[in-house]
Amino acid sequence: MAREKSKIIESLSNTGFAVLNFDDRTVLEMKQRTRAHVATFGFGSGAEVRITNFENKMSNNSPVGIAFKLNYGGSFVPVRIDGCFGKAQAYAVAAASCVGLIFGMNLVKISEALLNYQSPPQRARLLVGIKQTYIIDDSYNASPLSMQNSIEAVKSLKTKRKIGVLGDMMEIGKYTSDAHQAIGKMAGKVFDLLVTVGMRGKLIADGAARAGMPKKNIYSFDSADEAKLKVQELMKKGDLILVKASHSVGLEKVVEEIKVM
Repeated sequence: MAREKSKIIESLSNTGFAVLNFDDRTVLEMKQRTRAHVATFGFGSGAEVRITNFENKMSNNSPVGIAFKLNYGGSFVPVRIDGCFGKAQAYAVAAASCVGLIFGMNLVKISEALLNYQSPPQRARLLVGIKQTYIIDDSYNASPLSMQNSIEAVKSLKTKRKIGVLGDMMEIGKYTSDAHQAIGKMAGKVFDLLVTVGMRGKLIADGAARAGMPKKNIYSFDSADEAKLKVQELMKKGDLILVKASHSVGLEKVVEEIKVM
């Protein structure tokens, strides 16, 4: 995939612009293969548009959103975006900010434009759940890296209990078994309860058990339709529920079952 996308960067003319993730070595190396002007973004100290002081925020024991500083050219602006979580959201903001700067915007204008930003549906969006709970709906898609980032976001939030509803990560080939096991081990150290969905989800369950999560706290199902009622049954006031898998797993059905309509 990286090779195919690099062809776009290579095809740009010397009047074009390439906006590259400074923190991804494979992406940053594309800088050497383009005639275009290059703008970089990321958390690393060499990024032109740099993210610092990142936090997943709570208020009155409730998840709120993300906050960070956006740095460029020796100046910075504070950014706060309610209703979404995880570093992926900050990366998206920084990339968009690069584009804004290319077209003549300044940091203040960019910060103001972000005041009304909402995360797209099913992409780390905060929802109110039944039984006075909170849901991070990240059900649109999943890769090992995005799964890891979402679990890290949940880990940083201090809520009563954490429930993971995690399913198959598709199209990762020979890494399928190891990747699901690794995510399971991570999940086993973060969540109080784990519900897995799909054949590969059982590998997540196995990894969680290996990490020390009690087996009585792990539930595995073949489909989202089977899982959704169990998730509803498990939920208690104050819980935070992460819902994430590849799109084909259909975990939006779980979200529809447990969110406040």
